[in-house]
Amino acid sequence: MTATHRNRRDDQGFEPQDVPARGVVRAVIGLFAGIALSAALVAGLVVLLTPGVGPEQPQAIGDTRPGPAGPRLQVDPRRERAAVEAAAAAKLQGYRWIDGPGRRAHIPIDRAMQILAARGWPAHPTHPAHPAPDQGQGEGATP
Repeated sequence: MTATHRNRRDDQGFEPQDVPARGVVRAVIGLFAGIALSAALVAGLVVLLTPGVGPEQPQAIGDTRPGPAGPRLQVDPRRERAAVEAAAAAKLQGYRWIDGPGRRAHIPIDRAMQILAARGWPAHPTHPAHPAPDQGQGEGATP
């Protein structure tokens, strides 16, 4: 660099290759104006598209419909769980007909295990070595 070139920069007080400050200020103002315009546009769309915003429409007295039922909340979870478990235990330990009187019956699990231990696991009903059990008779058929 020459001495004359250096003196010219010192006289101006800035680098001649720098970006003009006026352009930077305009760009920042334009950026903030764009942000404000976008925010106003979004706010306007929210007001237009949100139902229930604005004056409330009058309704006829007989035209009111109940809203959907809310979720069923547990008031006492321990008591409700105990009731569910008691109902399941009663179902598992009780006797009842499954598909009509005289056909198939439900018996408690412990009793079913005793019967299977005494008789053995039944084979396929068409197998000649193990004939099919009689319908409606025997220990497992009636309650």
